[in-house]
Amino acid sequence: MIKYILIFIMIITLSLAGGWSLLPTENPILGEWVSTDEIYAKPERLVFTEFGMFKAGSHVPADFDISRKKVTVTTNTATTEYLMVSENMMKQRVPRQKWRFFLRVDAVENIKAALDKSEVSRYK
Repeated sequence: MIKYILIFIMIITLSLAGGWSLLPTENPILGEWVSTDEIYAKPERLVFTEFGMFKAGSHVPADFDISRKKVTVTTNTATTEYLMVSENMMKQRVPRQKWRFFLRVDAVENIKAALDKSEVSRYK
């Protein structure tokens, strides 16, 4: 009888663990991003939503495939791979180039605010 109870508990535990692994993971790429380099004298701006992305002023439906630090964005025209460097920085794999780096807009504003403060002094 104890053997059947242990088997039942193990089956329940394994099914809960399997169900937990299938739960959707949080999408780290959601939000507004700006490139660190300038293309045609303007930084590229990307906005990712739950249902797609805004690129060049229009909404493009997209599917997100999330695996650890890599997010693959698939639209009807292309598939783009992004690697999360940190919470506020990601890099995009670009053909015939190495990488294009993007920062969250909030992080860029915080960096600019920190640079605007002239608290840097060589005498402190």
